[in-house]
Amino acid sequence: MVGWLLLLSLMALPEPAMATAEEMEVESVYFEGRWAFIDEECAAPSSWTMISGGTFVSEDLMGSWRWQDGQLLLNLDDLAIDEETGEAGGKFRMDGPVTLVDSGRFDFTIAPDVYQLKRCP
Repeated sequence: MVGWLLLLSLMALPEPAMATAEEMEVESVYFEGRWAFIDEECAAPSSWTMISGGTFVSEDLMGSWRWQDGQLLLNLDDLAIDEETGEAGGKFRMDGPVTLVDSGRFDFTIAPDVYQLKRCP
């Protein structure tokens, strides 16, 4: 009987709070700073740096970022040279909704992909 009560009480626990950034009325300052993919080290050159005023910098990417209407908008230039063709990358845009996990982590959805990022110190 005690086992069933314990099981029922565990099932009643609330799920971790996650909400879209739009629901939480997030300011653009939340995104300023250095971010790394959840499974990478912050020192990895692929980490993202979003500078106040809208400048975006990464290993092979440069451009601008903006927070607008619950969407993160990235306008980027791919600086990498394709290893197979030798051609330079080009301009592209990424925009999509953000889900805040906590003050140091967010998920950025570019359907069908979800980029999971963590704040770097």
